[in-house]
Amino acid sequence: MIAVFCLNACSQPTRNKSITTTNNIKIVKDTSKYEPPKAHWRNPVMTGMGADIGRVVRAYYITGDYNKMLKFVITPKCYRQKQMEYILRKSKWGYSIRMTNLQWLPDSTFVLTYITSKQNMAGTEQYVGRIIKDTAKLILFPEKENLFQYYGDEDLNNLCKIKSALDNIYFYVNSATLLPKSNAALNSIFNFLKNNPDLHAHFTGHASQEGNAQLNRQLSETRAKAICDYLIKMGIDKNRLSHEGKGDTMPLLPNTSEVNRSVNRRVEMIVR
Repeated sequence: MIAVFCLNACSQPTRNKSITTTNNIKIVKDTSKYEPPKAHWRNPVMTGMGADIGRVVRAYYITGDYNKMLKFVITPKCYRQKQMEYILRKSKWGYSIRMTNLQWLPDSTFVLTYITSKQNMAGTEQYVGRIIKDTAKLILFPEKENLFQYYGDEDLNNLCKIKSALDNIYFYVNSATLLPKSNAALNSIFNFLKNNPDLHAHFTGHASQEGNAQLNRQLSETRAKAICDYLIKMGIDKNRLSHEGKGDTMPLLPNTSEVNRSVNRRVEMIVR
């Protein structure tokens, strides 16, 4: 027996029958095959899968089918596929959502408002998306703990702004001292936090695998702390900032070349 589960509605299976004749006896062979609904639509509410786009994306997320999920998501081009899967595995979306409103913006993007249920507490969230090649897609913000929550002041045409800033923060070798050429990137992060005073930023330092594991963890943590210290001096409330170091325990790429190791030596930021 094969059970088919759908979000809201399923298309009916098509039935094909092939008929062959042997010694004047007709043999009817049922070649029924289930055809899933095509995931193409123009309306993010009345989708081809019987549910709004938010629930479609969430359904793939909670089953861990990230490849299918990302087909209905707009991600920043500056993130590799492996980085996106890493971010998705770290994120949390364990609460239910129910759409209540659709709003179209002047630039043809849409905003969906959802009622959320978290630990028996109701709240609201908004997600933003676009129609691309007849398919509704949600915009994903990798630097956010809630990957899809839309605050209304994001630069939807420059989703790589935060990552670009983090990628351009430099330290002296084996040191947590910031290089002067990092100032422009740090100021960009400062301006983001200044313009979003309700957000909390958590910085996580990572290292490559050269040297002692304990020293790598300490260095990754002090580098994340150095960024927090800089932002505090610039005027960000220290209660809005936190940091930790993971050392070499969470590489993005195998530590088999200097190019890969430079990618693994990084500081990530999550806003809440």
